[in-house]
Amino acid sequence: MNVIVVGASGLLGSAVARANPGCIKLSSKHFDATDTHMTENWFLEHRDLVENSVIHVCCGRVAGIGGQRDYSMFSENMRMAMNVLESASKYQKQGTTVYYSSSCVYPAHLDVFEESDMLKGPFELSNEGYAFAKAAGQRLCQYLNKHLGRKQFVTIVPPNLWGDNDNWNIETCHVLPALTQRILSAKREQQPVLQVWGRPETRREFLCSNDVASGAKAFLSTTNTIESVNVGYGSDISIGEIVQGLCDRIGYTGAIEYTADRVGKTRKLLKTDIMDELGWIASTSYDDMLDYMVAEADRRGLANLD
Repeated sequence: MNVIVVGASGLLGSAVARANPGCIKLSSKHFDATDTHMTENWFLEHRDLVENSVIHVCCGRVAGIGGQRDYSMFSENMRMAMNVLESASKYQKQGTTVYYSSSCVYPAHLDVFEESDMLKGPFELSNEGYAFAKAAGQRLCQYLNKHLGRKQFVTIVPPNLWGDNDNWNIETCHVLPALTQRILSAKREQQPVLQVWGRPETRREFLCSNDVASGAKAFLSTTNTIESVNVGYGSDISIGEIVQGLCDRIGYTGAIEYTADRVGKTRKLLKTDIMDELGWIASTSYDDMLDYMVAEADRRGLANLD
């Protein structure tokens, strides 16, 4: 059976591609997933590959808090989901299409999320546009299964991701690359005080992109009727622990001052009972994550501490 990864050049897609050697790797060089005609034309022209396949839908526009723009995040991610999922429903005859969603689809008033919690309350306002688009894609998978009369579409819901091919643009990157670079700059410039957005007690869950790919393979290897599953680390870590862990590794000894700017939810944690029952566990720890961030910054030439 062919394995097709749509969005194979990004953080998540590249991990899924690495977990499936010999897969067909697609990026924006092959077609623009926001364009309906270009997307369907690719599926039509390659229907011999698509008919008997596992399709991983990893494409999407992502950004950290500083890069969130509701209109573009909603519009682009919604169009990608609609175009790829509907094309898959037309041309995939056997196999499964895997849609990768986000923990942001869960309600803002909850701290711990079960799969059934989606759309049980308003989204967090800081990334509402992205959340609407991912939730709509997830719901579309359910509608397509009902329309087709079989479980062809499944959704994987991961937490915040880290790993190879992440975005390290300081203007738009997520929290881990951003904090790593700010601490490196603070040491290089000998800043006596490092200011960090939010509060140290805020807790978040992170997972290596390689582990998401591993979890998806484990879930697909089972026979069940479940349409959506959380794939998470199983526990969270405080922002204070992350900052202190990075400072210790980088060697920054200045004071750390937390501001009240952009304070989000106190906690966001996925319940992983389904994956726990399968016996799947993540292969990387939070210590591995912090070690990786510093090593990756150095590999990218961002340290320059001398």
